[in-house]
Amino acid sequence: MKALLDTHALIWIAEDDDRLGPKARTLAESCRQNELAVSNITLLEIAMLWQQGRISTKLPLGGTLQQVERNFIVLPINATIAADAYTLPLPQADPFDRVITATAKYHKLPLLTRDQHITDSCCIETIW
Repeated sequence: MKALLDTHALIWIAEDDDRLGPKARTLAESCRQNELAVSNITLLEIAMLWQQGRISTKLPLGGTLQQVERNFIVLPINATIAADAYTLPLPQADPFDRVITATAKYHKLPLLTRDQHITDSCCIETIW
């Protein structure tokens, strides 16, 4: 594994969106299938965003989530990640951000994110 993707990075990679940062794009383009990972909570966040109408997909939601499972390593939450998620020095209470950050820390992976709160926390390496 080369990096963990924040949810927005995953969506923007899939859509080839210009908002993807140049370093994040370069890394993503240099990786083969299954060299990038997502937290399993990312699947839940995508489902929530889809249900709220904040994102749309060409496939039905289930198909989209299965496509993520096929193309990325999906890392499960474990006891250490769950415990660490709320001790991280992050100002936001968002459980998705906290679990994703704790997952990157646990697996010693850089996180592809533009989230300034995560970057400013300096608790993990970030790439954008």
